[in-house]
Amino acid sequence: MNRHTMRMMVLWCMVGLGGIAVFGCGERVDELGPYVEAYRAMDPYHEQLLQMEVALKADQVALAAGTSDVIKAYLADLTTIQLGKDKRLIAGHNKVKRTLEHALKKIVQPDFPTFPISALKQIQAIRGVVIIHINTLGKRWAEEERVAEFPLTWPGDE
Repeated sequence: MNRHTMRMMVLWCMVGLGGIAVFGCGERVDELGPYVEAYRAMDPYHEQLLQMEVALKADQVALAAGTSDVIKAYLADLTTIQLGKDKRLIAGHNKVKRTLEHALKKIVQPDFPTFPISALKQIQAIRGVVIIHINTLGKRWAEEERVAEFPLTWPGDE
């Protein structure tokens, strides 16, 4: 190798190490805390879905007639949550979103005879996915050894 090539290699190595030092060693951005706080705003929907589930099980179908509206509003608000780059947060968030979208496709109109069964099945599917998402977020919260208590639970699971 000639001297010029050697200098260029050394220069590129220094540039590369400098780039790693500047961009690679930065402090990690907290995405979990803001996401959990934003997702906490979904709690009223969880409460409403639980109330509708109880009404359907008690054969009070009229009280659960707005199930589709609650799911639509939940989906609309969930879509407004800003996501960062954390792939695990994005995956869990998108799983809840897909479940809500699927529930809207599957649920029948309140005047159909199969509405109680359909609505109950969709609420239970949403509850299952949301509980998994909340539990995953809770594990991450504990792994990061945060001082504050984890604020999310499904209503009645406290």
